Amino acid sequence: MSTSIKLKFIPSKVKDKEGVICLQLIHNRKIKLLRTRFHLHPHEWDEQKETVVCLTADFERNTFLQSIKTRLETELRQIADLVRLLKMRGDYTVEELTDLYANNSFNGYLFPFIEYIIKNLTDNNRQKTASICMTAKKSFERFLCSQDILLDNIDNELMRKYENWLKAASVMKNTISCYMRALRSVYNQSVKRGLTIQKNPFANIFTRIDKTVKRAVNEEVIIRLKNMDLSAHSELALARDLFMFSFYMRGISFVDMANLRKSDVKNGYIVYARSKTKQMLTVKIEDCMQEIITRYERQTLDDYLLPIYTTQNRDNTSQLRNHNKRLKRISEMLKLEKPLSSYVSRHTWATLALRKGVPVEIISESMGHENETTTRIYLASLGQSIVDKANAEIIRLK
Repeated sequence: MSTSIKLKFIPSKVKDKEGVICLQLIHNRKIKLLRTRFHLHPHEWDEQKETVVCLTADFERNTFLQSIKTRLETELRQIADLVRLLKMRGDYTVEELTDLYANNSFNGYLFPFIEYIIKNLTDNNRQKTASICMTAKKSFERFLCSQDILLDNIDNELMRKYENWLKAASVMKNTISCYMRALRSVYNQSVKRGLTIQKNPFANIFTRIDKTVKRAVNEEVIIRLKNMDLSAHSELALARDLFMFSFYMRGISFVDMANLRKSDVKNGYIVYARSKTKQMLTVKIEDCMQEIITRYERQTLDDYLLPIYTTQNRDNTSQLRNHNKRLKRISEMLKLEKPLSSYVSRHTWATLALRKGVPVEIISESMGHENETTTRIYLASLGQSIVDKANAEIIRLK
């Protein structure tokens, strides 16, 4: 059964007020009206030709009407594409058609569908994955010069061109892999929903994890950082203290550190769930950690343990950017060959643990490296006191 698509003008019941243009969909003898965002006066619509009348002497109004006409043509094209996709999938109802189109996420184009996926990830508290997906989308948009693309037009040749474009821009291999994996996930989800057929566009595209250069620094750098006089630079002092706090906390990630609450402090321990894995971790509060907590206790927002979020900015991604910029400035002051970053504290703690002879079953290479799951298993099975003793030994800087 074919679907009839027409444009209808619904005049306003209020005198001299603009009416609205609607899409009328007829399928299996059922009629549905979809309101568009376009409003016109009755004399600006030709009912027989189902089109906007652009004959006014007012140049600005005429330009506006012409833009509405162009955008309506795009709307018609996109809903026709959606109908074509649903026909390929099989039978469908007019209710399903209107619902999918109203959500602007199943019209056959890639970027609206990515937006839909990002919204679902955000609604399910998967901000990190949503952020990666958004970054991949922005990169692919730049590659396509901001032009959207039909899901049906995504093939292996296109993705190879995108991969080469990224390489030419000196993008790191793991970053390329991250973008490709995010786009592959979105594409596979569109296939599952019947929006396109599987063409395996990511075949032989690099989607593995390439081993990176270790980013740990030695103990001497940590001691110099700890002893820096940053009293004249409050923002840099905070960045240094947050870096040290992350190190003291067995390399806690920035997002987990930012989200720590005062209520997470229980009987001399900080108990929190890793945002990435939901794994519960318990860290004994040593004196050096308490010193930082006490230093900033009057500067924190709401119930947060540390002063990372502000009233104006509660976005951990932008705060992480600010944090890393400040750490880079500190690195220049210390004349380090490679700049510090939030991740360096985590990697350094793991590396120093290994150098100090802490058993691999307590802290393995997998802490921030290859197999974090193994580390969590051993930490849980060997008992909290052993972990506390190991942490106290590692952070006792001379």
